[in-house]
Amino acid sequence: MPHLLLSTETRTRHAARSPEAHEDLAPLRRQVSAIIEAILTETRPDEALVREQLRWHVANNPGEPEKALLSHLLSVSTSVQDDTA
Repeated sequence: MPHLLLSTETRTRHAARSPEAHEDLAPLRRQVSAIIEAILTETRPDEALVREQLRWHVANNPGEPEKALLSHLLSVSTSVQDDTA
């Protein structure tokens, strides 16, 4: 795992041009997709806004559920922090 010692910028450039990087993400993407599906199949009315926001992130990150979920979690975290400040 020497690539973990590289800077974030270098890792990003490496991942963008490295075909094996996408193959390595397959197990993660399956797990994340299952998490997203579980959230979106919930029916509690009080969580409708959260599901709508998650759908937005999924639509804006096609084929990259891990980025969609991360973006969603970061936005939820930011809004929670703003509400408590």
